[in-house]
Amino acid sequence: MTQMNRRLALLGLSALVLAPTAYAQQATPVVLEGAARVEGLARANRALNAIQRLQGRFMQTSPGGGRASGMFYLQRPGRLRFEYDPPATMLIVTDGSVVAMRDTELRTTERTPLRSTPLNIILGQTIDLERNARILRVSRAGPWLMVTARDRAGQTDGQITLQFFGSQTELRSWDVIDATGARTRISLTNVTQPASFDRSLFRLEDMLSNRRR
Repeated sequence: MTQMNRRLALLGLSALVLAPTAYAQQATPVVLEGAARVEGLARANRALNAIQRLQGRFMQTSPGGGRASGMFYLQRPGRLRFEYDPPATMLIVTDGSVVAMRDTELRTTERTPLRSTPLNIILGQTIDLERNARILRVSRAGPWLMVTARDRAGQTDGQITLQFFGSQTELRSWDVIDATGARTRISLTNVTQPASFDRSLFRLEDMLSNRRR
């Protein structure tokens, strides 16, 4: 996996295994304006701020069409873990300030500040998309609500599209498009909301052991 694809993997949190049919196949997206746009952003903010802990399966779809799957663990603020299924050898852990990517086969670790990735938009203590990001587009397609945003501070190239589903505005997937136009998707399935997590899941020093939870 190239360094660019690795960055996309952690920046995008692309699609998880057997994700629902893509919204683009169900209906043509309609860009929301005025009051509808304000309400769409408010729904997305409420949905993201309601998340405390999530656990489930993910499927990552890379720009070249390759796929990788595994388990994810998310705890706001700032913590995330992606355990890739074999034959992939990647482990990604975010401890609140740093995103670390561990190649368990090569025994190498790359670190990136969380604030320099699109993940910072959805892992904050309090999420206000309009304030924290530059909103490029809010749109609907059937039961899907999509919010496309760019880093307001300019620390991250490209853009992220958050995709919410249904009346409960559930976060189901997100796409990241890098500066070259390459798209990575992460989709979530079998999502549950545990009451607590083992703290070691999000400790960078513990990722070296590569123990699966």
